[in-house]
This record gives sequence, structure tokens and C-alpha cells, in this order.
Amino acid sequence: MALIVTVDDQDFKVECEVTGSDISVSVNGVSLQVSLVGRRGDNEMTCLIDNKPYLIELSAPDQIRVNGEYYTVSAIDEKVRSIIRSAGSEGHKKDLVIKAPMPGLVLEVMVNPGDEVAAGQGLMIIEAMKMQNDVKAPRKGRVKGVAVKKGQTVNSGDAIIVIVQ
Repeated sequence: MALIVTVDDQDFKVECEVTGSDISVSVNGVSLQVSLVGRRGDNEMTCLIDNKPYLIELSAPDQIRVNGEYYTVSAIDEKVRSIIRSAGSEGHKKDLVIKAPMPGLVLEVMVNPGDEVAAGQGLMIIEAMKMQNDVKAPRKGRVKGVAVKKGQTVNSGDAIIVIVQ
């Protein structure tokens, strides 16, 4: 079965074959060897991909963190996507809810509802453990809503901004 995996608005055709703890993966026709090395809980694992280690954490239903970098990810069966597209619908696209990556204090909100944002653009700064962390737009779009304001504290996983395409 082939899946279309979208990572930060870029599509990849992914096919997998599982053999024990090894997985043969083809991404856009390029073969990769993947091995599950370790697992911590339900949301975190370490994999070797072509003998290079990756720490992968599911941080939200549509977000993963790979070696400390956040990505927005979705997957759809290639045949289902074809049917949706042939019907002229983009029904599988939805609002992107950006969540706080860690608990902290909102130091600055750099966007307002209605603003157009580019992928990688700074949206907000959250201070956690005396370090400033930039929250950036994972894709281009329009800010639909901002759920927090300067000076507010947030918990990890709290919805902070909604972006639509």
C-alpha cells in the first residue's frame, strides 16, 4: 500500500514493508532501511534510518519532533487521495492548530488574526526555563486565530495559534 505523507506542505509517496524490527521504506522511489532501536512510552522512539539515529516523538496528533525539530505531518492512502482529488475536493485539508511545544510564558505575539504568514516565519516567543523559544509557522497560510496574549502562561500542548491555507 502506498501512502502520500505530507510534511510541512511537501508531499512524499511512501511505501513500506515490515520484516521483524526492520522496515524497508521507499520514499519517492528512494529505498531506505529503517530499524526500530528503542521505545520510550507510546509517543517516543529511536530509529536508525540508513544507519543514522533519529529520535522521533509524537508531540500532537499532527505534529512530530525529529531530533528536536518540529514538523506538521499527515498521511493519506494514495488511492483515497486520488478519489478526493478527482471529485474536486480538498476535504482532507484542515485548519492547522499550532500548540505550545513546552510550558512557559508568552513574551511576544508577532501575528494577528488575518495576517498572511510564510513557512518558517516567527509567530510567537515563549520563555521556558529562562530560554526564549521561537514558535514558527510550519506552513504558509493565514492566521485564523490567536488563543494567547503577551504575559500569559501556557502548558505544553495548549493551542496557541490557528493557521488556514
